[in-house]
Amino acid sequence: MNILWGQRHKAPFKIILALLIVTLPLTVHALPEQELRSSFAFKIQPFFDEHFLLGTFQGVGNVTIHYAKREIPNPQGTLLLVVGRTEFLSKYAELLYDLRDLPFSYYLFDPRGQGASDRLLPDHDKGHVDSFDDYVSDLSVFISTVIKTPHIQKTNSTQHPAPPLFMLTHSMGGTVAALYANKHPNVVQGLILCAPMLSINTKPFPLPLAKLLSHTASLLGCSTFYVPNGKAYDPLTSFHDNKVTHSQVRFRLNQTLVSTVPINSLGSPTYGWMDHAFAAMQRLTTEHRQLTMPILLLQAGDDTVVNNNPQSAFCADLPRCTLVNLPGARHEILMEEDRIRDQALTFIRIFLTQNTAGRLEQERSHPPSAKDTRYEP
Repeated sequence: MNILWGQRHKAPFKIILALLIVTLPLTVHALPEQELRSSFAFKIQPFFDEHFLLGTFQGVGNVTIHYAKREIPNPQGTLLLVVGRTEFLSKYAELLYDLRDLPFSYYLFDPRGQGASDRLLPDHDKGHVDSFDDYVSDLSVFISTVIKTPHIQKTNSTQHPAPPLFMLTHSMGGTVAALYANKHPNVVQGLILCAPMLSINTKPFPLPLAKLLSHTASLLGCSTFYVPNGKAYDPLTSFHDNKVTHSQVRFRLNQTLVSTVPINSLGSPTYGWMDHAFAAMQRLTTEHRQLTMPILLLQAGDDTVVNNNPQSAFCADLPRCTLVNLPGARHEILMEEDRIRDQALTFIRIFLTQNTAGRLEQERSHPPSAKDTRYEP
């Protein structure tokens, strides 16, 4: 693996991270692939059903969004999962099970147009959104109404700040979370970006042509049409034809989760989704100066879904960004085979542990005032 730091990243964190990598086992608390098929029904799904409360909230335009949360007493941190396009709640049950020992409360939701959340078109399988800002606004509503952080809790006249909020994201979720964090930098204490969508691989079309085609089609009233070669979800897709993971076990498990709950299926994106995605990625690559919080960017070395060069440039332009390239990894790093996924989990644990410990120490030395932690959506 290759580890790179932002240009202005402080040296002490490099040393701490290097030491932790050496001393922390790579397979901490993660179930191995060979046990996953049998363990999901008897360990992972029961854990998710027992410990996570399901609910809904109303997103922008009165769209109903489904979420899951696990709240623990006196958490040291809050971890919000912001998932990628086509993804859904139960797909991350394994990850949540593997991270269950961390002293965090966990939250995640199905983005609009995905999973159990309201679809925006009569055709259930079309991946569509009216604006990427709607994703960001839904995230803002979720944080302010479900997570309700940051806030000040008063007990016996002593002020206790809410636990720090971290976001763990994948692909499109990274774009959405980073746009939100750039707008609300005081709300988010850390970002973990797994294969963030900063530029899409548009082959066989050159990127400029793909942008022009999507924008023109949207202007001509075709925004709800599938992109070229787009189609509905295919439950018979072969593992050997997939471009997102080397793990046949996790690939098959995801297919099972969709076949068991067909509402989780989602096909190709529309011209409108692509047009809005291109605009959002362009905005993020030029407007990210407020992303001064610690950021861990996990880059998939063999990614053919998104392009890696913009990720590297993005991270290098941020003051506290650590980029880790995972050679051989395909796009869905957190759904990869063990040799890759375990490395990613180790880096995630290190990042959360280090930044939570550092923040708690800072708060003990400099307790925040109510003014410092006020949240304004």
